[in-house]
Amino acid sequence: MKKFYISILALSAIITKAQSFEEVSQPALQNYFYSASAVADFDNDGFQDIFFTGAIDSDGDTNVDVTSNDFYKNTNGNFSSIQNFGDNSVHLSAVKFMDFDNDGLLDVVTTGLSYNDIVNYQQYRWKNTGSAFTLVDNASGKIYGGLDVFDFNHDGKQDYAINGTQYIEGVGFSQDLDLYTNNSNGFQKTEAWLPGTQNGSFKIVDLNNDNELDAVVNGFNSDYEGTFNIYINENGTLVQKSQLPPVSDSNMAFADFNGDGFLDFVVTGQDENFDSYLAVFTNDGQGNFTESKFEGEGLSAGNVEVGDLNNDGYYDFVVMGDDDNYDGYTNIYLYNPQLQKFEKSENSGLYNLGSGGTLALFDYDNDGNLDILANGFDWADPDLMPYTKLFRNTTTVSNQKPNAPTILTATENNNKINFTWSGASDDKTLENSLQYELTVGSEAGKADIAKYIVTTKSWYLDKANLPSKIFWSVKAIDASKKYSDKSQEKEFSVLAVSDSKNETVSIYPNPVKDILNIKTASKIKSHKVYNLSGQVVNAKLISDKTIDFSRLEKGIYVVEIQLENGKKLSQKIIKN
Repeated sequence: MKKFYISILALSAIITKAQSFEEVSQPALQNYFYSASAVADFDNDGFQDIFFTGAIDSDGDTNVDVTSNDFYKNTNGNFSSIQNFGDNSVHLSAVKFMDFDNDGLLDVVTTGLSYNDIVNYQQYRWKNTGSAFTLVDNASGKIYGGLDVFDFNHDGKQDYAINGTQYIEGVGFSQDLDLYTNNSNGFQKTEAWLPGTQNGSFKIVDLNNDNELDAVVNGFNSDYEGTFNIYINENGTLVQKSQLPPVSDSNMAFADFNGDGFLDFVVTGQDENFDSYLAVFTNDGQGNFTESKFEGEGLSAGNVEVGDLNNDGYYDFVVMGDDDNYDGYTNIYLYNPQLQKFEKSENSGLYNLGSGGTLALFDYDNDGNLDILANGFDWADPDLMPYTKLFRNTTTVSNQKPNAPTILTATENNNKINFTWSGASDDKTLENSLQYELTVGSEAGKADIAKYIVTTKSWYLDKANLPSKIFWSVKAIDASKKYSDKSQEKEFSVLAVSDSKNETVSIYPNPVKDILNIKTASKIKSHKVYNLSGQVVNAKLISDKTIDFSRLEKGIYVVEIQLENGKKLSQKIIKN
């Protein structure tokens, strides 16, 4: 196979820490070209399974010739292929698990192209039957981009977006970021939801902890110039907030690195001068980021993933890709909380793979440690072949599962059901860095309304179409991706829309400096004011309809009001 140019990266050598891995033989895993992977427990047996997209060398002549996608079931740490997707396979692709019908089983979305048709890029939706996947939809797709899953409109149903290059007959190639909104009967497509990119990455994520999803997008724009844009959600519309140093051939991963409660991220790729680039961006909580660049380091056209690799409670990252000499490297960076920076780990035991592949961190053998799945080209191989490798984490440091939140509160306001929780803890991961799985069902023990991961200690659902009673619970997730037990399940009665219209309540001003006013025909029975950590703060009711905010620090708070007529409501308030 002929070697080709992608973008480049090389990681630096200031080394003070070490973290080691050992390769585990998994003969069933094929060596994929131009791959992507997704990892999840598809049958709820407690083991993480793998969905692989890509292409293979079917005849052993060292040249790629067949697009082939496979699903590998994990049985006590051993993987076996239980389904091949034949003509509905894709490479130069993206793949994500998502429960698009809220039946408790994770379905799959893929996008890419096939050697069967190299012009018309494809997108496939696969329903999980509990033992296999069945094709339910096929639509136009994209390549050289990405795919992300989220609930943008807070209806409990998971939506997704696809970015990248698409060929349109009569028009040519386009780069748009399209939104697919889940309406229970399928998906409604919003074309060009955001300006899209090629050879880049994107993420839909809450950057400022306001429970609204924002966006980060980078890569080549339609003029083939590097871009890096931050979009903030303003009343359901994503508005460009700022621009970061432009990158392309890029990949990102998000986590709260420093434990301040806000999502930071690491990005790898190439800069506007096509030089290799690696940087960590620290979030100030308002959607503004500070760049910490690794001068002369980075690996382009590769992948980066985050997770606690040494069980110290802090997120680390693994990065793989090509350096300036077109050699592949797979490197580990460990976070040093004392120095508040990342340090490269030597002698990791990882095999050096480059671009064109995929990377995943997951605990394949359920020993409490994050392992590494890596696929990419081995540029040191005489035939320039790709390889798929699984590496077991050999750390001897134990990691306990987190403790679930203990204080759960649901309130209703402005046709929203607001969920807040606190009291979660972990033996290593800071409380601010914990993530959460929110589950909402129509009956006790069910998850048929919503079930997904959020990065804040609160969330909300639109009350439209909710039943009169809902049941909800939360699990905490630590930096090693270990889940707590389920919290106590709470029951909440949803006020009918007709009833809610009978009482108009106004809370103002917002933002507030000193005195917060509550305008309502009913008397206030009780009130509480929470900070974003879920703690009750001292904000006294100084008259029948006013609350004293003057002694509170600047920030975001949640005001919870109980009226004498039985109505409950809550609202986020900004204190200036």
